[in-house]
Amino acid sequence: MTIYTTDDWSMTSDVTDESAVRVANGWAMAWRCSWLPDRLLTRAQALAAMDLAEIVAVDPVPRAESTQGRMMASAGELGIPVEQAVFLLLRRRSA
Repeated sequence: MTIYTTDDWSMTSDVTDESAVRVANGWAMAWRCSWLPDRLLTRAQALAAMDLAEIVAVDPVPRAESTQGRMMASAGELGIPVEQAVFLLLRRRSA
């Protein structure tokens, strides 16, 4: 799993179609993620959103404690429960 960044303006993944783009220059909250389209995010939050998207794409209910910890940390960075993030990502995949 790899998150690719291009010129600090976009983030894509090799395992999911989700992406993040920077929508403004010079603002802290300047990123928008495809699965959280109504929220402006910091770069760290956009990376967390992409990390969650990759984890859910590979295994929505991981057993490994380290992966569960990453999910909790990423969801915490976004200020949402892990269950909500998984629900949103799985709903997008099935649409």
